[in-house]
Amino acid sequence: MIYTLENDVTILKVDTHACEIASFRRKDKDIEYMWNGDPTYWANRNPLLFPHVSAPENKILNFKGKDYKVNNHGFCRKSDFEFVEQGEDFLHFRLTDNEETLKEYPYHFELNVRYTLKENQVSIDYEVVNKEEGKLYFGFGQHPAFMCPLVKDKQFSDYFIEFEKEDVEGKRLDLSYELFEKYPTYVVNDPQSRRFVLSDGENKVVMDTDEKYKIFAVWTPHAPFVCLEPWVNTLEKEVSDTPFEERDVIVLEEGQTYQIGYKFAIV
Repeated sequence: MIYTLENDVTILKVDTHACEIASFRRKDKDIEYMWNGDPTYWANRNPLLFPHVSAPENKILNFKGKDYKVNNHGFCRKSDFEFVEQGEDFLHFRLTDNEETLKEYPYHFELNVRYTLKENQVSIDYEVVNKEEGKLYFGFGQHPAFMCPLVKDKQFSDYFIEFEKEDVEGKRLDLSYELFEKYPTYVVNDPQSRRFVLSDGENKVVMDTDEKYKIFAVWTPHAPFVCLEPWVNTLEKEVSDTPFEERDVIVLEEGQTYQIGYKFAIV
């Protein structure tokens, strides 16, 4: 089901399936900023990566001493979230462990997602609650896809990403499909930047990220969109017997909560 937030500047639509943004538009521009999920290229739109980012090639992870078959980036992108509440400028959704999640991840949790719309900016805040009798282990990341080009008279190669700090040469990454032939996913580890701007010189997406995000990735499957992806951590692609609990993951004590968020504005 689709829920809508609207103000004088923008209209935001969020789908309970995968808790993804279905649309984000300005009222003064005939531009859709979010990728539409066309399965010809990629059926997702802006999935939440939980309880892990990426996955080994064999899609097997060991939790609590037992091997589980998992999906790449976890199960949120195929889960239906519960609608909790809507206010004048916010939407609140929730996912809790259930029969399907337990097939991939034998932990009890609660995951809250809150969208807040202010003028031309949406803030997305997450809260993970440990419902285990013991520690909760997980990974976390975002995968929003933005139309690229944003307008018909531009090409993909007209776009670039501006970094706040010198994380790339000249603080600027020029986009081209050739770049992603060389780097299928362009990854910046430990970025100093907290702001990243996708731009064609006129139309922009301005993303601000929490300091907890330790990786910034850029990806496109040679398609008319690009993903700007802040991750807290990620799993290696190599097949390994290392238990999930011993990998680079977030550890949350019993009864505790983990909070993180990011936001982006459409210009």
